[in-house]
Amino acid sequence: MKKLLPYLLIFFLVLNFSILLGQNNPNYPEPEKGMKRVDLKLPKIENDKDYKVEIKFAMEIEVSECSETNDFSFNIKNLEEKYAIAPYRFPYYTLPKEMPVEMISLTKNSDCDKNKKVKKKVLSSQNIFKEYNGHIVIPFYIPEKWTVEYRLWKVNSEFKNAAL
Repeated sequence: MKKLLPYLLIFFLVLNFSILLGQNNPNYPEPEKGMKRVDLKLPKIENDKDYKVEIKFAMEIEVSECSETNDFSFNIKNLEEKYAIAPYRFPYYTLPKEMPVEMISLTKNSDCDKNKKVKKKVLSSQNIFKEYNGHIVIPFYIPEKWTVEYRLWKVNSEFKNAAL
């Protein structure tokens, strides 16, 4: 038994180490039919605590040349946050396959051909702000015709007093 003790100890250490390594590799699901997975990988920057990320969804639509449609609205409550490793590690975001959107189209007061159609990229009107994290990829499961767009915002970390 004394001869087996070092081997058992090594076995349990290797087993424990392999379990810990397996917990750091997220297992994201495959996208459903009609959906796609888009991985948001942010660039590495210095002083990343001074930045926030604004995320919007976009789609290309065909509109009248006279249209001033610039964005679309959808219910942000439909964006569901899930985790690849429960309970709260490696977040990813999903939207329903049949995502209802509202588009308000205004017409320019100009001499344009209302029957002529042009393709235009429109962004979602909702602002989704997240903490900057350039170390991990953030997967989004979105309808196939949509894209994920982002921009970085530099923030001032000082809080100001709002006294009158």
